[in-house]
This record gives sequence, structure tokens and C-alpha cells, in this order.
Amino acid sequence: MTEERRFPVLRGTQRERDELERLGCPRSVPWAFVAPHEAQALVNHDQTLERLAQRGGLSPSELVAVVRGEGLRVVLARRDEDAVPILLELLAP
Repeated sequence: MTEERRFPVLRGTQRERDELERLGCPRSVPWAFVAPHEAQALVNHDQTLERLAQRGGLSPSELVAVVRGEGLRVVLARRDEDAVPILLELLAP
């Protein structure tokens, strides 16, 4: 059985990591969850998903923006703590 490929979620400082952990933020998401949105990742970050993953992934806010087709302006206006419930909802079956 092969292990599912994962895309990392950035967590910031220890304090930020603790808060995101408390909110239930995943450390990674299935690659298949983010893969269909590579074009938006290129628009927002001028990098492929592969390169973003190599550099540590995306923050919860950045990840939500990419998956929802939102630009960087939205990312800058949303705190990671506020993005976690949205991310969890998007990940729910």
C-alpha cells in the first residue's frame, strides 16, 4: 500500500503553532486537495505547488485563498486563526 502524498501547512512561530494546533489545524493536507488549484498558486505566489511544498508549504490563510481562487489581498486581510475553520470545512467529506 502506498502512502498518500501530502502538501505541508506552514505554522509560523511556536506560539502560532500552538494556537493553530489548538484550533485543529492539520500539519498537511492531501496533495489531491490542492493540486487542482495550481494555477491560483502560480498567480498568488509565482511558484508551483511542488516548489511551495519544498519551501515548507502554505499558511492556512494562503492555502484557503488558493483553494477558493482568492487573491493575495484576501490572504493579507485574513488571519491564519480565522482560516483554520474554513480549511477544516473545505477538507470535510
